[in-house]
Amino acid sequence: MSCRRWLLAAALCLVPASAGATAGFAERHTDLAYNALAAVHWIHPGDGCDCGGTCFQLVRRNDRFGRFAGLECSLSRLSLPASASQTVVMAQCCADGAWVVYDLAREQVLLRTPDRGAALARWAALGLAAPRFAEAMRGAHGLHPTWASRVEDAAYLLLMWLPVLLPLLFVIGMFRFVTELRRYLATRRLIHLMWCGVLLLPPLSVAWFVLRVVLGAGHGSGR
Repeated sequence: MSCRRWLLAAALCLVPASAGATAGFAERHTDLAYNALAAVHWIHPGDGCDCGGTCFQLVRRNDRFGRFAGLECSLSRLSLPASASQTVVMAQCCADGAWVVYDLAREQVLLRTPDRGAALARWAALGLAAPRFAEAMRGAHGLHPTWASRVEDAAYLLLMWLPVLLPLLFVIGMFRFVTELRRYLATRRLIHLMWCGVLLLPPLSVAWFVLRVVLGAGHGSGR
């Protein structure tokens, strides 16, 4: 085999394979406020869409898993409500591209068609202004996360940074401990000694946990 063929074979082996699914920390799910009856579950990206890894799912406002009969499909586009009381929505299913005009209050499909023009005509016949759409693939502009979803995102971000923050906080805590100990030795004020005790709690807890695990493993292997 020539040198060029060897190089080509090596390059093919080094090319990373594309992943067809997401899992764990690669997934992102956000709940978006919609109207008085419904909320939007936005997957961006993740598993659970009928097609691809990014979509909307229209769910009942107080039930993330409660779907509307006839509107169970994953959505690529969804009309923005003019007010919280507007119950008619227009959406595009991502699997087959069909457009759906749906009444959330009556839980009834008013029209399902592959023709966007026909869907818009049915929408206009209801006396509604021309709809604006949020798109799952383009940032869901026009829809905003619920407060519960914001808290979940903050907790997720903290969890992702925890392996980096813990060693940093440990080092900062030890420097602060030395500072408070010097202040106590210089002033003999009880407040500095109390701070020393508080700052020692995290490393002592870690040491206790490690010793418990090590000693527990040692006792387990000796049986």
